[in-house]
This record gives sequence, structure tokens and C-alpha cells, in this order.
Amino acid sequence: KHRAESAAHFVVGRSRMLFDPATMDPFRSDAKRRAVMGESRPAKHQRDVEAAHPDIIVPPVAESGSYSVILDAATGGQLGLQLDVLQGRRLLPITAVTGGLAEAWNASAALDATLRVGDALLEVNGKRGDAAVMLEALKRTETLRLVVGRAMTYTHLVADLEALIKTKSCGPILVRLSWHDAGAMMKGKGGCPNAAMRFTDAGEGTWAASAGLPTVALALLGEVSKKYVPDLMSNADLWALAANVAIRLMGGPDVPTRFGRPDAKSSSDGIAENNGRLPDGDKGVDHLRAIFHPKGFDDRAIVALSGGHTVGKCHIERSGFDGPWTEDHLQFDNSYFKDLLVKSYIDETTEKGNLQCRHAASGTIMLKSDLALVEDPAFRKVVEEYTKDQALFLADYTKAWVHLQEGNCEGLRDEL
Repeated sequence: KHRAESAAHFVVGRSRMLFDPATMDPFRSDAKRRAVMGESRPAKHQRDVEAAHPDIIVPPVAESGSYSVILDAATGGQLGLQLDVLQGRRLLPITAVTGGLAEAWNASAALDATLRVGDALLEVNGKRGDAAVMLEALKRTETLRLVVGRAMTYTHLVADLEALIKTKSCGPILVRLSWHDAGAMMKGKGGCPNAAMRFTDAGEGTWAASAGLPTVALALLGEVSKKYVPDLMSNADLWALAANVAIRLMGGPDVPTRFGRPDAKSSSDGIAENNGRLPDGDKGVDHLRAIFHPKGFDDRAIVALSGGHTVGKCHIERSGFDGPWTEDHLQFDNSYFKDLLVKSYIDETTEKGNLQCRHAASGTIMLKSDLALVEDPAFRKVVEEYTKDQALFLADYTKAWVHLQEGNCEGLRDEL
């Protein structure tokens, strides 16, 4: 029987509940247990990535895969798992193994099939994708067929992203991925960060401005995506978080990330044409304002966001421009603004026919859209402030970047 007083076993914090289903359902002892190991995450994706892009070798995530556990509780006993329940979540993270069937299972199971803190229930008796539905199945079913994901917490996710970024030095392209995903938005004209670039039949995944992102950037994130999406988060949330982890690792601010961005289901859920959505590097002051003001950014925010060019470099085969903006393209600081004021640049035309400007001694470049920041008095004033005060730049960048990443989004939450 299910006890009426079972609600007392929920520990509520905000919309979260720590819950041991076993204390609500008197499973009997001497349960018969068996595990059927789930198939590991396939290596085919990585082989495909390496075949298409031999310069990219994606490091595997630290732990991945799933395993299956079948508990026949016909003779009683507590389940012995404490679960972290958050409204809107697709899985049930294990926060403690407290005894009962779980502890007995671990005593006899193979090491790679043991229930651990940090794993998460992905499926309960065929129910998945809704934590509340899975929780109900735990409470009402005597025979439990569980699919459990290994190492499925926010902490594991960040660690996997950090390992990827450090191994591949790919922070800048992850920042660009989030920027172009979010940058499609305009106030009152649709668009939002929804990972529509995953689809390359039409729309955002075909824009010339985003060349390299649907191939190189998504290939780099491939193993992390396969592990965590969609059970822990959406692709759009992953892209935002990956960028923010990258910014922090490169010396920039620790940008807060909120979650709950829904993924596009097809290219039609994105924006069809890049008409005034993303800036062009070969245009100047008026163009920058025409692009950014409709997104809700003032002149100060335009300069702050432009400071993202302190990391990364242009690739001739993607943008038609060629070279890094700063001498250390993996260091997120105010070097970009200092270079704008101090260095002298000479016009040149790339092999793709694009006009850019290069500093002869260092080999760094600036585009027309960069130099516009020192040609316009209002922009230049902010550049001078950021040159003198890096902390001010990082604070303003954080504010503008969060506004961009959350543009046209509703119902975002602080916790994953």
C-alpha cells in the first residue's frame, strides 16, 4: 500500500524536492535483482567527425553510457535512492544511495553497473523525458526497470566542457557558436537562441556568416552533446553554457547561465534569411547601430560585445578574412581595445577579395567594423574607458552578453 503521509518525506527547496521513493513504498526484502548493461555511447560519431574534419580529434567525455537495472521488489525492502526532483527536468539525479535495494544491488553488481551518486535515472518502466512521470512510476510499481545514465550532473557537464576546451583550445569558436545562435534575434521580429543551426537544409545553418559553425563547432561538441542532450539539457542551453565556460577558462568573466531554451525542431523554427540579423565585418558605424539597436543594445553595449574579438581569429575558408585580432587569441582581456588605440593598420585584400587591415609587426588584424569603434566619437569614448579599466569592460560585457544569450527567451531558470 502507499501511505497517505508519504508527502512528509519530500524536502522542498524552491521548486526542488529531495526524495527517497522507497520511504513511501514498503518494498519487501530479499528482492531478486539483475542488470542488463546498456550499450555504451557509440564511437561512430567520432569516426564520422574525424573523417570529415581530420584536423579535429574530439576527446571523449570522462564517463558516458547507460546501464539497465531490473529490481523485482515482490518481497519488500526500501529502494534506497535519494533523488533530486526539479520541475521541468527530464531525469532524476541520484544524490545519495541510502541502503535498501540499491545498496544490495551494488554489493553484487559489476563495477560498471553500480548505482552511484551523480548518476541519473533516465527511464523508469518505459517512462522517460518527464521527471514527474518517472517519479510516479517509482512510487507505484513493484517491479522497477531502470535505465540509468552515468555521471549526469551539472558538475560532470562542466568538467567535460572544460576538458574539451583545454584539450582543443576551442574556446573562441564556442563563443562564436553561442553568439550566432542568439544573434538571430530582434526585438519584435522573432529569433531566439534555439540551436536552429543544427539544420543545414535551410535557414540559419546555411548563412554564410555562420560558416564553420554547423560543421566544426558542432563536431567539437559532438560527444558532449550525445551524452547530455536531451536528457539533461537542450542543445541551445549547451551552446550557451559552453561559451560561458570557455570565456571563464580564457580569463574572462564568470558569466551566469540560465536554462530552459527550447530547441528548434527543424530549420523552419529558425530565421530564414540573414537580413540585418548578424553584422558584416566590412561595414562601419551606421551598420553596427542598425544591427544592434533593434536587439535592445545601446552604443556602450555594442562596444562591449565587440570586445569579444579579444579572442579568436578569422579563417579565410570560413569568413573570407584572415588572422587574429590580438596577439594572444586565447586570452580574454582588454587587449582588443588597447590595440585599437595604439596600433597602426595597413589596408590589405585577402585572397578571397575581402578588405581588412593588418598590423605589420604583430600580424594581427582589424576589420572595418572594428575600426569603426575608434572613428565614431561615442564609440571611441567607451573604447578609451575599457582600455584604462579592464574590470569595467568585463562587467559591461557580462551584462550585454547575458542580454544576448537570453534574447526573446521566456521562463528561464537558474538551475539545470
